[in-house]
Amino acid sequence: MQRPSEINGGGLPAEAMRVTTMSFREAEHAGWTARARSYDACFAAITNQAIPHVLAAFGNLADRALLDVCCGPGHLAAAAMAAGAHAEGIDFAPTMVALAQGNYPAIPFREGDAEHLPLPDGSFDAVACVFGVMHMTHPDLAVAEAFRVLRHGGVFAFTQWAAEDELLNIVADAISKHGNPGVNMPLAPPLMRFSNPDECRRTLLAHGFSEVSTTRIELEWHGDQPEAVLDLIRGGAVRAAMLIEAQAPRDRERVHAAILDAVKLRHTPNGGYLVRRPAVLTRGRRPAV
Repeated sequence: MQRPSEINGGGLPAEAMRVTTMSFREAEHAGWTARARSYDACFAAITNQAIPHVLAAFGNLADRALLDVCCGPGHLAAAAMAAGAHAEGIDFAPTMVALAQGNYPAIPFREGDAEHLPLPDGSFDAVACVFGVMHMTHPDLAVAEAFRVLRHGGVFAFTQWAAEDELLNIVADAISKHGNPGVNMPLAPPLMRFSNPDECRRTLLAHGFSEVSTTRIELEWHGDQPEAVLDLIRGGAVRAAMLIEAQAPRDRERVHAAILDAVKLRHTPNGGYLVRRPAVLTRGRRPAV
């Protein structure tokens, strides 16, 4: 079976990937700008499961300043505020910022780039990024920016899908067997770089963080019908949705059918379907001095 990291930017030879006129960043920006409400409606139910784990990585948040990077609909910032934090959020998609502000009017949200945060040094006690690093052209810049805006002793925590994520593996396998992984897509960074706990630790240590640790967290998708997973991909993912959409029409039909067949095998005894989506939670502290 082809691993997710081998799809578009994580193992294909350069000649197998024809560059489009749209850059990876432009494709991600356009994709998330178009998906704000559909993401909140169908995908946030999965990613929200990570929020308690991320907040626990910060410890006591009472009266602490927290920045939610790639904030999406704003749910983590809201949970942090409920825990006593002075929370704010930032996202590069204007529709996400507008949705977050509408969801939580009492929290400040702004449009901005995680790789170039429009914020002063040492502004926050905590910086969170839930499933955002895989959507960045230069995630190392975002890690460096998180370090910069943290106060001494502050904590950075981020999440990324684990290598055993069943949904990404289902999509990768379907495209490998029934489609063309080398279709015309923007050149992209490795999809699953931060699925490797060793790489997560190495990266944070290289950027000056201390007390770096990684934890596996168990998340799940539940659906009443297998077809709901196609809506999940279309409405809540960008790279996978683009890759499927770029297939030839007949190949796309076969990819869809293979995805549905895989989901049907995950029928639960109580009815419905369950796809396991484990994730890696990485935490690091900016040294106190």
